Amino acid sequence: MRLHSFTRSSSLSVSCEEAFQWHRRSGAFERMLPPWMTSQIISKEGSIYDGDSITIKTNLGVIPFVFKAQHQNYIENKQFEDIQIQGPFAFFKHLHKFEKIDDKKSKIIDHIEYSLPIGMLSRFLGNKFIDEKLNKMFTYRHRTLKYDLFLHSKYSKKKLKILVTGASGLIGSNLVPFLTSGGHEVIKLVRTNYKLEEGSNQFAVWDSEKKEFVNPEILEDLDAVVHLAGENIAAQKWSEERKKELIDSRVHFTSAICNALIKQLKTVPKSFISASGIGIFGSRDYDDILHEESKLGNGFLANLAKDWEMASREAEKAGIRVVNLRFGTIISLSGGVLKKMYTPFRLCLGGPFGSGRQMMSWISITDVLGLILFSISNKKIEGAVNAVAPHAVTNEQFSELLAQTLDRPSSLRIPELFVESLFGEMGRELLLSGQHAKPVKALKNGYEFLHSQLHDAFTYCLGV
Repeated sequence: MRLHSFTRSSSLSVSCEEAFQWHRRSGAFERMLPPWMTSQIISKEGSIYDGDSITIKTNLGVIPFVFKAQHQNYIENKQFEDIQIQGPFAFFKHLHKFEKIDDKKSKIIDHIEYSLPIGMLSRFLGNKFIDEKLNKMFTYRHRTLKYDLFLHSKYSKKKLKILVTGASGLIGSNLVPFLTSGGHEVIKLVRTNYKLEEGSNQFAVWDSEKKEFVNPEILEDLDAVVHLAGENIAAQKWSEERKKELIDSRVHFTSAICNALIKQLKTVPKSFISASGIGIFGSRDYDDILHEESKLGNGFLANLAKDWEMASREAEKAGIRVVNLRFGTIISLSGGVLKKMYTPFRLCLGGPFGSGRQMMSWISITDVLGLILFSISNKKIEGAVNAVAPHAVTNEQFSELLAQTLDRPSSLRIPELFVESLFGEMGRELLLSGQHAKPVKALKNGYEFLHSQLHDAFTYCLGV
């Protein structure tokens, strides 16, 4: 059996103890999973102590497999190790080691030893293929670790109790493990038909008919509600029935949540962080720079966002600090625009929509998480906040840069007529319209963007 080895190390801006504790908390492993691997955790027993284990369903190239690892050689604040007990390798062992640089800095060292099985799989893959995959994966993992540790050390001085609605969506599915791995207590809102484990205190149950919480007692003393629930705006063409669903899931549900928080809780939450969108400005010209106080627009999307934000004012009347995060195009390979564009661009079938001159105000998923935590922790932040990176691009620039990052051409242009005939009103407002928004309030109050340039966001999300 021939052993191969792989090592990656990175310096971290936190102490050895904090870096180690991050790995021990719930959500840490989920944060480490690259979105392009389409991995699913099947079971998890314990944490990272000796004898604890985790089983995931993932893939190696195009080959799907189940990988089960058991933890061993645990030394508090120094190291832990996992070894394959089921999976595609003849042998696989991963040592996570932590070294002190000084009281506020540390180093993580990931060292892997592996051996490929004898036979066709070994000849097909080879250690060069495995090393390339490991290099891409650990580039992503170490970047994520650095970002998360930085955001928590900078914007969360104490541990918080937070209710999250829409926890299964693009933002919510990233936010929950981000918060729990940072040591915060997270409660997810679920419907009454959700199957709960007996005695679970991680879920608040919502009764849609009565418009109230089934178990409001677990929501006392909340530091924040992060309200992300709402039907996917781009999931299907906007028929009148679909528009009603979008209004119900955003405007009416927000009003119901606010009323329930006020009426059912003895102590209301300190803050209510609600999703919104820069579509509130309507379709705007290239050189029309938009800040939080700019004139709002017209159209279905703009009116929906205006009513959505107005619905959260109910919480404000009860003394709850309300923040409306107006998200731009979210850059993440786990969902949204980038996920939809990824395959066509890899197949050389991508390009700008219409003229390509419409502005795209974007934000990386990492800065989405950072701005949410920043908004919870900073009491000066109130009202509308443009949740976008400082440097917007045109749709054509977005397409060209994505193609360059993937080393593909961007020669195909999708005509306006095709977009309108296929998507109708939704296509006009989402794909052919644009807004040049600036994050004035976030910058003025001290938020530091991790991805201020689109190239940096693509590089991180795509693992290149």
